[in-house]
Amino acid sequence: MFDQSPPDILDGRRLVFLQGPSSPFFGRVARACQALGAETLRIGFAPGDRLYWPARAGRYIAYRGRPEDFPGWLEKTLFAIDATDLVMLGDGRPYHRMAIDLLRGTPGGPTPWIVEQGYMRPDLIAIEPWGRGARSTIPKAFRQEIPSPPPALPSAPPADSFLRYGLLDMGYHLPNLFLGPLLYPHYRPYALDGPVREYAGWAAKALHRPLRRQMTVKAQARIAQHTGPIFLFPLQLATDFQLRRDGTGAPQEQVIDQVLTSFHAHAPKDALLVIKEHPLDNTLRPWWRAADRNEPSVFYLPSGDISVLLARVSGVVTINSTVGLAAILHGIPCHVLGRAIFDMPELTHSGDPDRFWTEPMTPDPAFAKRFAGFLMHYHVPGTFDGPGAKVGAENVAKRLARPFPTLTHRT
Repeated sequence: MFDQSPPDILDGRRLVFLQGPSSPFFGRVARACQALGAETLRIGFAPGDRLYWPARAGRYIAYRGRPEDFPGWLEKTLFAIDATDLVMLGDGRPYHRMAIDLLRGTPGGPTPWIVEQGYMRPDLIAIEPWGRGARSTIPKAFRQEIPSPPPALPSAPPADSFLRYGLLDMGYHLPNLFLGPLLYPHYRPYALDGPVREYAGWAAKALHRPLRRQMTVKAQARIAQHTGPIFLFPLQLATDFQLRRDGTGAPQEQVIDQVLTSFHAHAPKDALLVIKEHPLDNTLRPWWRAADRNEPSVFYLPSGDISVLLARVSGVVTINSTVGLAAILHGIPCHVLGRAIFDMPELTHSGDPDRFWTEPMTPDPAFAKRFAGFLMHYHVPGTFDGPGAKVGAENVAKRLARPFPTLTHRT
């Protein structure tokens, strides 16, 4: 059971923050933790880390050494400051992976907390210990914990404009690009695309907006007119560690080809497959070319409301996108190609992938409802930037002060 009664107190906790979102969010979280009695500090690896960490958020320690020396340096640093918690954005960045591996072999050491965009969206932030995705302890804890109501936390305003997000991202990455080699000579970016290439992709996306809009309108009209079954394959960001670490092991272009081959060989003749681009895709990888076979039964959708699509589809095939979880909660059959926390026999199609098109296994609605309720113990309302960031930071701090399932403290 979860203990809901203790007040939100972090007295005696010393929280160390690693890399966070490209925004001042982690600084806000640190201040909120301080208000609950915690001591906070930051380990930074690049100029952007320092830029988004205000002095009042706590001490800043720059790591300028070589990556291979980081585990030993971190162990000494955490011991010297008597750290109790390590907070980081995602568990896929190299320094974050090394930190978690170190703590797994350190009984009684600090607990690593993974902060990320929520599994259940929008405008929710997920917090879980030790790992995310395939390394998450949530599925095991869910099967052994007695369900209880999630903690009540203040709601947050919805996410702000994309323009704000873009400006904050540039504010983080451009100093890394120009000052990183001088101030942090051994730091290497974790992303597949450098900032210049990334922003060039977004500029090209903006220039092609009329063509993309035309493609979207055409696809939406075809979907609205279709009378047979419709299947959805949501694409994911190539740079996302969820795809890079927990995918199928094959490039997404190859997975698209595999899905198309299975669909054409085994789906009903009147079926339609919609391949949906991720809304934050930078278009540097032309997924539409892999998807375009000039066949009337396949449509590439550059944009559009995913909730509208889910109201129309008969099934969702995904590598491990959270769209799959949204489909399950709508009672829609889902087949997972990679690894995901929601890939359970009670929730997803676990039979022959080729039979999914004609005989999909439907999710157990009662099981799905219980799982969604359990997931909310690991979520708080909030966003990483914009109006929802202040409430989100306060909610993260409060959630860290409250008990989590006993099984999630080490695996």
